[in-house]
Amino acid sequence: MFRMLSMIVAGLALALLAGCQPPAQLLVEKAYIQLSPVKDSPSALYFTVRGGPADTELRSVSSASILRLEMHETVEENGMSMMRPLRAAAIPTRGKVEFEPGGKHVMVWGIDEGARNRGNAEFVFTFSNGEKIAATAAIRAIAPAGTNGGDPAGGMNH
Repeated sequence: MFRMLSMIVAGLALALLAGCQPPAQLLVEKAYIQLSPVKDSPSALYFTVRGGPADTELRSVSSASILRLEMHETVEENGMSMMRPLRAAAIPTRGKVEFEPGGKHVMVWGIDEGARNRGNAEFVFTFSNGEKIAATAAIRAIAPAGTNGGDPAGGMNH
């Protein structure tokens, strides 16, 4: 009887401790645009999404400062890396999804001069749960030749 009572108390204590975690909040962080080293070629938007209290999907990214945006993903197929359009990105509860060089990213065409002069652009990230999150992305200058940091697709051709 004592052992059973101890197990019940331990289970209740664990349940109470789990409830002490801060509530999960869907958010977008660490956003930046890596400018393409080639004029008139697309640049890339990178960022991290942290999942909230329930699974959702990132459905779109928009900006009044950008002419065109497309979500893409780098995939391996038959030993070759290639780009594929990405309709949505699954964001798990309390998970982390990184849009980064060589993986998921948003191709960016036509950054307006106002954003270039400010050094940043405003974006709206729209999720399947109805949430819209505004975030500012710094615009990073072209990386030195010979580094992968200047290649918006992480070495992939579009």
